[in-house]
Amino acid sequence: MNWILYIGLLLFGFQGEIPIKDRDAFIQKFDEISENTSSIQCRYIESKYLSFSKEPLRSEGNMYYEDQKMRWEQTVPKSHVLIIVDDKMKIKENGKIEEHSLASNKIMRGIKEIMVGSMTGNLLKNEQFETSLFENDNYFIVKMIPKPNRLKKMFSEVTLNFDRNTYRMSHVKLLEPGGDYTIYDFIDPVFNKKLDQKLFTLE
Repeated sequence: MNWILYIGLLLFGFQGEIPIKDRDAFIQKFDEISENTSSIQCRYIESKYLSFSKEPLRSEGNMYYEDQKMRWEQTVPKSHVLIIVDDKMKIKENGKIEEHSLASNKIMRGIKEIMVGSMTGNLLKNEQFETSLFENDNYFIVKMIPKPNRLKKMFSEVTLNFDRNTYRMSHVKLLEPGGDYTIYDFIDPVFNKKLDQKLFTLE
């Protein structure tokens, strides 16, 4: 892997960051964007950095979100579909469908909480996190330290990068207590397009 790219992935959003200059203006704009967003669909790239692996484990696919419903459809390296509706999670892999409680997948549970907070505008008001706001030339950066033990067991820190021009979330970094972390890059997003509800079912 290109070392310049590797270092860039490790440091995205942290280069030249300073405390946000106008916190109230950012929150007001963020709330406005959230209130006017009914759905999201985009491509994603997931990079998992694990202590036992020299190279990140990468996967990619498509994500759909609307009204507490999410679909993560992995296409690379293999086909895998995960659907979350309320607190139920269904997974389809190798032609088989399994149903689980969302509590059994800490990463997806955390992602859903973050995505819902981003969509509803409650993310920055969530009392379960200690939140700090920063910025650099490209992003507004939200760093969140969980307070409840339930969340501390999942993540030691969550970092979200919002594009300065659109106020849309473009990167998420989930740091686990043991030092492993996952980076999600969201690409080619489409907002407020009515989604086919069949996306949130599995057959």
